[in-house]
Amino acid sequence: MKFENAEPNVYTSMIGRMQIIVMKKKILVIDDEQMILDTISLVLEDLGYEVTVHQDTARGEDEAKKKDFDLIILDLQMPQKTGDQVTESILKSKPGASILILTGHPTEPLAQKALDAGAKSLLKKPFELEKILSYLG
Repeated sequence: MKFENAEPNVYTSMIGRMQIIVMKKKILVIDDEQMILDTISLVLEDLGYEVTVHQDTARGEDEAKKKDFDLIILDLQMPQKTGDQVTESILKSKPGASILILTGHPTEPLAQKALDAGAKSLLKKPFELEKILSYLG
């Protein structure tokens, strides 16, 4: 079975007379560390996901509210806004958004605030790619 890119984010294949359409899953990553953004983007794009990254918290938050993503990954500690604040803001506009929080300190009170705000889970830095993939199904 060979998939061909018919449109951005859509892959099609023919099985006999039946056409199969597969949508690429979209992921948004907001983190103030460029290395984290580059690593996540490189690995997930190689696996076939569409990845959008933002180092600027406000721009990432705005994009999360305007577009649909299958998964949003946020850093907990960022200079402009914390992950719990961004989580709360996004979920007011997109109540069904699936948000994971990246943190080097999962036991700090701010991590619990992010979960209380509606984040699905915490991922401790350094994180394992398998844990991110498990949220994508």
